Amino acid sequence: MLRMLRRDPDAIPMERIGEYIREFAGLLGAENSPVFKGVKKASTGLRAFVPEDRVQYSRARMAEARLNPEGKAGRYCRKLESMLAEDAIAETQILDEAGNVLHALFGARAIADDKANRLTQEATVDGVVTGLVGADDTMHLHLRDHFDRDLRLVVRDEALARAILSRFRDGAVRLRVRGSWVRTDQGWAPEVNRCTVLGYQVLEDVPVGAVFADLAAVEDNGWRETADPMSLWETIRGLH
Repeated sequence: MLRMLRRDPDAIPMERIGEYIREFAGLLGAENSPVFKGVKKASTGLRAFVPEDRVQYSRARMAEARLNPEGKAGRYCRKLESMLAEDAIAETQILDEAGNVLHALFGARAIADDKANRLTQEATVDGVVTGLVGADDTMHLHLRDHFDRDLRLVVRDEALARAILSRFRDGAVRLRVRGSWVRTDQGWAPEVNRCTVLGYQVLEDVPVGAVFADLAAVEDNGWRETADPMSLWETIRGLH
């Protein structure tokens, strides 16, 4: 379900709901045969059904959208976030059948700038902590992301800074940041020292092959019947 968090749910016109349904279906993947199952709570929730044997592929598209914002699934997320901003909706959550949050989208406020594409949003970045500079209330965190970009972020909470620094060159972390983002050749990136870190989590350092082996061990799992799961995963992520 696509759940939109807003104060005035009745203000979304019917025609606009149709646009959200179209983009939501695109994110789930037309090849996965999503079906519209109705509106819940006065248009704040748009329900969809995906056949059981295609559920894992729709979830893989959402993972792709997070990891590769410039990929096919990522473009649907960007379109939805642009619509959210236009409709003054701060956040939208994609829930599974049990009500668990699979993905969150945030309304992005565009910043007028003729020389560069910029927006203000809250999102996540993954990478390895390479340094922390500053001794006052504003510290500057250095992060090397998976595109080998050196990102510089602001940390204003001392306890959070100490916790993140404990991961110095010790595996990947996911940082939740808010501020100004700019478009680069490798997709959107936090503008230098213009994004503040709000929180972090440690990412498991498990080889992709081991993950697929665990998935294939589960009965009635689509990955189990896939002859070359690694190749399929690369295709889903747009790496071919």
